[in-house]
Amino acid sequence: MKRNGPILFLASLTVLCFVSSCQDWGATDPPAGNQVYPKLVQIAEYTFDEGMPETFQPFASRSDLMPVVAEDADRESLVLQSDSGYVRLENPLNTVKVQNGVSITCWVKMPATPEGAEQDLTSALFAFVNENESQRMFLTANGWLKYDGADGYYEENNPATVKTGMMSAGEWHYLAMAVTNDGYFVYIDGLKKIDKTITNFEAWRIVQFMAGAKYLYLGYGSDTQQSGVSVDDLKIYRNTITSKETALVTTGGGDESVPFIKTVGSTDMSTAWWSAFSNYLSADGDCIFHVKFKNYTNGSANWNNWVLVVTNGIERGEDGYAEYFVLRADAYGWGTYYAGGNIAHTYDWTTFTEDMKGATVDLTLKRQGGRVEMKAITETVSGKTLEYSYFIEGVPYTTLGAFFTVEGGYLEFDKENMSVGSLYSTGAYRVGSTDFSTGWWSAFSNIVRTSGDFVVNYQFYNYTDQVANWDNWVLVVTNGLDRDETGYAEHFVLRADAYGWGTYYTGGNISSNYDWGTFTSDMNGAFVDLTLKLIGKKIEMTAVTTTTAGKILTYTYHYDDIPVGELGSFFTLEKAYIDFVSISTCPFINSKNAE
Repeated sequence: MKRNGPILFLASLTVLCFVSSCQDWGATDPPAGNQVYPKLVQIAEYTFDEGMPETFQPFASRSDLMPVVAEDADRESLVLQSDSGYVRLENPLNTVKVQNGVSITCWVKMPATPEGAEQDLTSALFAFVNENESQRMFLTANGWLKYDGADGYYEENNPATVKTGMMSAGEWHYLAMAVTNDGYFVYIDGLKKIDKTITNFEAWRIVQFMAGAKYLYLGYGSDTQQSGVSVDDLKIYRNTITSKETALVTTGGGDESVPFIKTVGSTDMSTAWWSAFSNYLSADGDCIFHVKFKNYTNGSANWNNWVLVVTNGIERGEDGYAEYFVLRADAYGWGTYYAGGNIAHTYDWTTFTEDMKGATVDLTLKRQGGRVEMKAITETVSGKTLEYSYFIEGVPYTTLGAFFTVEGGYLEFDKENMSVGSLYSTGAYRVGSTDFSTGWWSAFSNIVRTSGDFVVNYQFYNYTDQVANWDNWVLVVTNGLDRDETGYAEHFVLRADAYGWGTYYTGGNISSNYDWGTFTSDMNGAFVDLTLKLIGKKIEMTAVTTTTAGKILTYTYHYDDIPVGELGSFFTLEKAYIDFVSISTCPFINSKNAE
């Protein structure tokens, strides 16, 4: 079974801009442009764990076909089963203002197609409809998007003329889609299926209609509705979802506290070559990927282990997909940007296959300019530490992608250590003046917003005037709003000198091994590796500082009952400055387990 959660989550309406109540349905204002920062906010979530939400109104031609919430064997959870009916609910978006898009994610299943019949591609998966149902926008399993509003008409991927094949019938699929001010995109099971830039219609009109429509229908709203649709884990967002939301969310129940996402490969060690794949990691610019996983192998050959594939960021099977290089666990590889002489390792080939059984692999891939480096540190079950590294110059400075496959074994990824981040050269991302003149609350890093369980890792060099303990970095954790937004609140503030304040600050929850006799000098030029982690309601901060003299200083804080919802974190300082090295987040930490 899935974890229990709220049936409906509404972001605090006091901090959001309201749509005018006197606005006619379908009549829209121009998009806000850059006047309001387009922050992604989850407005509603429907998990169906507690049954049919009270806000859902079911409809059907016969009472015995009325939509119900029932157990689904494949999902191992309660889901909304519509059969030939549908449900209607008040659109949760029509009390907020959107800037650059409306997004939806959910698990969805269309009924199986009878033998000899064509797949139903015309029935709506969902539809936004005005109060008297004279205006609407819907999406089908063909990716058919149709908008018929007071301010215009637009459609794309009508199955009468084109069939996308993006979603098979009778099977559960993870759908992630967004209509933006420029067009719309659809991901199915983590793979991009549609990415349409609309040039012959003002797409922002569709966005604003979706935000202001009276009703949202599930399983109804197209021209010729034929059959019902099953839905689970429906989430509705204002603005445009990111790669975190489009990535495949794994199915199944199990203990949600187990820190592994779905198993890649068959646990009976029968996995054939190029048949099982991990989630994609993707980033632009200078970037860093970090993963930690357990490696299981049948031990029959060196190559029956993990394999890293580094690409141009385009999904497998899509036009333009290219592999820069492939690295096997056994210090071998291939590809356009592969050079065997650039590999180094400390493997013992007489014990290699046995060493890799159940071993834990901590792997980092980073790109700076045209140089890409990989380093894998393997801890064997017997306690050995093995190192394996690779580098290559001249890799194109485009999107960098990476994923894992496996042969003759399987992998289990630690979702708290599967991160994507940006790398910064010295001075590229600096907060504070280098002459140590920065006054209190006058310089700030960009806010990093998170929701649900998360891990954010900051790495930076800290510089101080060495006068007072508090002339150092300061971490601020908020309710997700920026400082100039209405409703902004600080959950807690932590100074580098093991002191803090705020609603969710308790001094007794701090610990450190600082030497106060040398603290001010220790912190000047020190490298700080700071991790902020939330699991459930428990939030933890761990800062590991390496001084210029090589001392290791540890500083921790925890609070066990932080409010659930969006959080934000940023840095400020006083008479100091910091140079960021990297900032990383874990895009798959909220994924479900496969088993």
